[in-house]
Amino acid sequence: MTVTKQAIDRLAHILQDEMAAVEAYNKASQSIKNEATKDSILELNEVHEGRVHKLQTMIAANGGEVPATSGLWGKFTALLESGAAVFGDKSIVGTLEECEVKLLADYKSDLEVFDASEHKAIFSELLPGQQSLYEKILSLHKSLH
Repeated sequence: MTVTKQAIDRLAHILQDEMAAVEAYNKASQSIKNEATKDSILELNEVHEGRVHKLQTMIAANGGEVPATSGLWGKFTALLESGAAVFGDKSIVGTLEECEVKLLADYKSDLEVFDASEHKAIFSELLPGQQSLYEKILSLHKSLH
């Protein structure tokens, strides 16, 4: 299977988004007061952590350089999360929801880069998973008062 440099670069970009999500969820779990909400946040974070490992493996297996950090988006996410913590659980979860919207858009925009059937299969798993995760955080956000 031949993977283009463009495809590897897009995988690296998505990996950085996933790494930023892990950072944001970790920070959120430290700030959330409600235990049930915290448990939900930790469960959703496990999904992102799994994707980080999967994407790191894919990039390395195809000869790409695995990003070491989440880059600028991770720093921005951390800043948003710090500000949201001042306003409480609903604000924190709302910030996470915004991050999920960005990640969902990135997954959708990257589909055309991947020509190999193996990569389309991976995205047929990751994209619906991201859609589901977004719906869960949206539902959690709506449930908070």
